[in-house]
Amino acid sequence: MIVLNTNKKILIITGSFGNGHISVTNSIVNQFNQMNLKHLDIIQHDLFLEAHPIMTSLMKKWYINSYKYFRNTYKYFYYSRPDEIDKCFYKYYGLNRLLNLLIKEKPDLILLTFPTPVVSLITQEFNMNIPIATVITDYNMQKNWITPESSRYYVAAEHTKQQLTAIGIDEDAVQVTGIPIDNKFEQQVDRAKWLHAHGLSADKKTLLMVAGAFGVVQGFSDMLADMNQRSNEQFVVICGNNTRLFKELKEQFAGAPHIVIIGYTKEMDQWMASCDLMLTKPGGITISESLSKAIPLIFFNPAPGQEGENAIYFSQQGYARITHTVAETTHVALDLLTDDKELSKMKQQMTEDYMPSAAENICYDIIQLLDTSLIDQHIQSKVSIYARFFAR
Repeated sequence: MIVLNTNKKILIITGSFGNGHISVTNSIVNQFNQMNLKHLDIIQHDLFLEAHPIMTSLMKKWYINSYKYFRNTYKYFYYSRPDEIDKCFYKYYGLNRLLNLLIKEKPDLILLTFPTPVVSLITQEFNMNIPIATVITDYNMQKNWITPESSRYYVAAEHTKQQLTAIGIDEDAVQVTGIPIDNKFEQQVDRAKWLHAHGLSADKKTLLMVAGAFGVVQGFSDMLADMNQRSNEQFVVICGNNTRLFKELKEQFAGAPHIVIIGYTKEMDQWMASCDLMLTKPGGITISESLSKAIPLIFFNPAPGQEGENAIYFSQQGYARITHTVAETTHVALDLLTDDKELSKMKQQMTEDYMPSAAENICYDIIQLLDTSLIDQHIQSKVSIYARFFAR
């Protein structure tokens, strides 16, 4: 049992670009809550949204639409000047808000669950004796995650650790923990009972199609109809918040005995545990959840950037297939659903490679960092900090 002898405060800086960073933050906070540490105070802030709400909202819309309309623009942003670690066009973004947070909260440790280059600016300009830890929420290292003098990086895989050490990060500062997910995904599910409760058969292969995330590919309904006609398998479609798609598919496949259409659901863990194959986009959290359940994946035309890199890594590890057209997706899905040997091979590889209890392991290590770090000075006054910064 870990006990903190003095009051400690952790400032978590996250971001709401997509759901992944918030999900990781929630997993860590929930784990800390379960540890019942009376002397620990956890504070969360969506730094960029708080600092510049209008601009950040516009950037979030651009980010979401980049999957469909601005792929080349986002690709340029993600891969821009990879060798210049300290170069980032939004490096000063959120500076004023961060300074105020540090002065007000006086944290004992800063935990980043979102790439926040402005923290690098703070560590380079001011001699602040505050440990910084970072949870990288994808399987590929991108330069905006790097913070000079960071005490710890928690990464998804050995592959990610090698990327960090290759650019000079101390090997001891990098821990391979896996990506934190909700612990309900690590619980067992009665597959037969769940499928029967939703009018499906436990004797058939089931393809889970997550269609709602950031829109859906043109021709999705045709692809589903084609697969249903050509196979004797069953299909579950999660539309999420895409009400238009949900209504369209509900009408088109009303009465189809082997198709279940669902809107938004909080039971993703149950559906993942009950399916044999999943078609989705390669977000870091979703694919980590699938890894925990050993559910082989298909990625249709992944967007360049972190999701494209996630897709490549999962494909190389033998967990997934990447497709580029509707016809290819249909072919690969039906081929895998009827190939027990290949599905079993993919599932076995995922089972062997999955690292459980990521949130728990990260939280215990953070507590050790707090106990062993020598924090002998608080944040200087706001006037002093501004004076030093603008006197450059």
